[in-house]
Amino acid sequence: MEQGLKAFLVVFISVFGLIAAIFIAVLWDYIYYPIIGFKAEHAAVVYMKSEDFLIESVAYSKQFGEDKGKYLVTAHPATRPQLKFYVSVSQDFKVDEHSFKESKWRYDTIKEYAPLISQLSPGFDCYAVNINIPKELLDKFSAETQYKDIRKLHEHATEEYLFMGMAVDPYFTEQRALEYGYLVTEFMKQRALKDASMEIIFYPKSFIESLGNDIRKNDVFTMQSDTMNSKFYREALPFKIQFDTRTGKTKTTLDLIKSPEDMKPFLTKK
Repeated sequence: MEQGLKAFLVVFISVFGLIAAIFIAVLWDYIYYPIIGFKAEHAAVVYMKSEDFLIESVAYSKQFGEDKGKYLVTAHPATRPQLKFYVSVSQDFKVDEHSFKESKWRYDTIKEYAPLISQLSPGFDCYAVNINIPKELLDKFSAETQYKDIRKLHEHATEEYLFMGMAVDPYFTEQRALEYGYLVTEFMKQRALKDASMEIIFYPKSFIESLGNDIRKNDVFTMQSDTMNSKFYREALPFKIQFDTRTGKTKTTLDLIKSPEDMKPFLTKK
């Protein structure tokens, strides 16, 4: 009887200890680390070395089975809240240098596209540019290096993907859409890219103006929504430009686009 009681107590204490350990671990991961997220924010701000960015949020996450979690710090330029800048920070508050370089060079790229966007869509600059840089270049260059210098030193090595919303007048036609797509390809040709893509969606200028300041709260990916319930989908013109040198039945290269007419295979309908 006494031995049975001892055995029961051993099992009870073991189970209770296991539950307590799990509880403490969960408490540590999902309460303690989020509370001290300000340290990750500080690490990101120091790394960005700029007062032009405002921190939006700091989110802590830990994948199942991993020993350590990480913070994702989201920031944006003070003058362009719809443009996101992401910095990954480890649990011990070290900035992921590769992710920081990619974010910084993506930001550099977006600024390089600004004159083109101003030309195509004056007064409405809703766009984003994603980039793909080979790991060997991420390893080779420091974060202080300008992306344009990397492109010049290593032609046909990087990739750029443009996503853009344009405000157009009531008389905008498919032919003009082809012309605008052609202007983008000409711009991309000068950048000596390995691959490139673009998606340009056209919206009536009256619709964009009706949104007022609220338009700044929507980034281009929100506006790209293809669900019937999306006001952006409903208001968008019934055609758009979708061009990609990597995929598709009409796979091509930038050099093969020699006139607006060559963009016809990339004019898609709803």
